[in-house]
Amino acid sequence: MSSKTWLVARHEFAVTVGRLGFRIFAAAVPVLALLALIGIGVFDAVRGGDEPSGGAGEPAAEVTRVGYVDFSAGEDGQPLFTSFHEQDGVVFTPYADETAGSAALQAEEIDALYVFPRDFLETGSVVRVRMEDSGGGAGDDALRRFVLGNLVAEEVSERQLERLVTPYTVATVELSASGAPVEEGDGFDGGEFLFSFGAGMLLIVSVLTAAGYLLQGLSEEKENRIMEVLLSSLKPEQLMFGKLLGLGAAGLLQMAVWTAALVAFLLALGRIVDLPVELSAPSVETLGVALAYFLLGYALMGTVQAALGVVTTNQKEANNIAVFVVLPAVSPMWFLAVLIEHPDGVLARALSYVPFTAPLTGLIRFGTGGAGLGEVALSLGVLAAFTALGVLLTARLFRAYLLVYGQRPGVRHILRTLWSG
Repeated sequence: MSSKTWLVARHEFAVTVGRLGFRIFAAAVPVLALLALIGIGVFDAVRGGDEPSGGAGEPAAEVTRVGYVDFSAGEDGQPLFTSFHEQDGVVFTPYADETAGSAALQAEEIDALYVFPRDFLETGSVVRVRMEDSGGGAGDDALRRFVLGNLVAEEVSERQLERLVTPYTVATVELSASGAPVEEGDGFDGGEFLFSFGAGMLLIVSVLTAAGYLLQGLSEEKENRIMEVLLSSLKPEQLMFGKLLGLGAAGLLQMAVWTAALVAFLLALGRIVDLPVELSAPSVETLGVALAYFLLGYALMGTVQAALGVVTTNQKEANNIAVFVVLPAVSPMWFLAVLIEHPDGVLARALSYVPFTAPLTGLIRFGTGGAGLGEVALSLGVLAAFTALGVLLTARLFRAYLLVYGQRPGVRHILRTLWSG
């Protein structure tokens, strides 16, 4: 790189970072994240204050109280249900008859009343009595433990009783395509996915913003005839690479601020509220993948936007055509549900190798565990090849059309220029 290229890069970086709009946009994500954390914290504190305390600052465990009337009898003529009154947060209270139990139910001392008839051992029938539209009662597990505990406690050990209540639990072992067991953590990681998805969205916004500044600057310089002055002391390639480097550095700074804010938000959120997934700092691999996709994604988008700025006659025309570049970049969002559910499917793989959709798709797949480092490297390789081709072709357009004013060159002329240089 020549000294003039670096001079252009420093100028573009300083001008872009000095824009009030750029600074507000860069600060928007950290400010919104901070406000969201404050709001979540206040809501959680208010909700926590409304819950009854169970001592030592912890919420009291909810206890369901039910009653039962035991008309059944074993072979010795004694009642069957005399113990095991506390089961899984449910307290079983005995009553002498249905009248006493119904009175307690009406007085809201209990949520439901269970009546065990005389022929319970023969039929297994139990009558549940509850208030109209109340829906109260013991859960199936609690009732099962209560009944089994009283029926077989003397015949079996405590461990056998546990197996009667819960005969088995199933643990699943997943095999990879090679037949090897998938180790825990090799599959879906909620924390990594949240960061990868958030970083992917911020990456697309940052890339399109930086590329948009490049398009805007080129269009303004052509409209105001500043380009003639610049090219009196610069080569077209020096101007192009300088703008790409300067605006890329500004976009990278913006992305770094947003990424730091995203990581801080996710870590703080995990401390404020209980989440179904464990949130931790993203791995070095994830940060590296995000950085690589940003650099190559910006280089590709920037060169395409620069090409549009060169071959169009004004900023309005350039922006209208740029829509066809923006839409493919955000199109993976249209298939987000499919990408998350089938990150190793045909559609996800295909979008990983299409240059314009690769940055967002690649980060989503990597975050869900649907793509390993090998596939990511291949995706980045394809993206790098197309980026290099884009830089070469855009350099040809810079040499040919930077000083063309008034009328946009025809499509055939542009294609001949791209082919022959």
